[in-house]
Amino acid sequence: MVDDRNRKDYYQRKFLSLCEEVDKRKEKPTLFLHACCGPCLTYPLSVLIEHFQVTVGFFNPNIQPAEEYRKRLETLESFITRYSKDKGVEIPLVVNEEDFLAYEKAFQDRDKDHEGGATCLKCHAYRLSLAYRYAYLHHYDYFTTVMTVSCKKPSRELNEIAEKLEAIYPTTKYVYSDFKKDNGQLKGIQIAKAYSLYRQNYCGCLVSLKEREEEIRRRKAQSENDLRMLG
Repeated sequence: MVDDRNRKDYYQRKFLSLCEEVDKRKEKPTLFLHACCGPCLTYPLSVLIEHFQVTVGFFNPNIQPAEEYRKRLETLESFITRYSKDKGVEIPLVVNEEDFLAYEKAFQDRDKDHEGGATCLKCHAYRLSLAYRYAYLHHYDYFTTVMTVSCKKPSRELNEIAEKLEAIYPTTKYVYSDFKKDNGQLKGIQIAKAYSLYRQNYCGCLVSLKEREEEIRRRKAQSENDLRMLG
């Protein structure tokens, strides 16, 4: 395979190549899968269980407020329970016990940035580091994240973050991915609808919530203005 990261299908090709490799083994290797929410988990999980023994990890101290965190976790738990039963596959779930105060301290200047800004990559790296370390300490063969399925998450940057973590935790190999490929996001939405999953409308932190609320207000004001113009 040509090592050309500028190719749009670079990470997808690496993923498919690895799947072909592990499928030749007598037993499926273990994989620890970082999941940010139920809807984003749907499509990646549907693919990964065909090749790996998957354990899902919910490592997301960025999600606020507390009610939203519980809602997303409950959605994730419900989906895994029902989906594993439907597929006849055991899918364990690990919930991170990270102190939320530690996250808030690390990102206390978050309100100076915006969603999609530099702080977002630091947040992704923080959560991936927590999950990757757990996978390494518990001797998983592989690690990856569902976040590359989202059109609002930069697949290349996420893969590069995890590549650096793999150098720190070398006995747990990283599974490169770009789950947006092959209509991954659309397929995930279809699965989420089939299971009637709660689908949030902001990333997770209070900054992203504030930005989404402001966007909703702008759209409402614009709509009301358009109606007045028509009247």
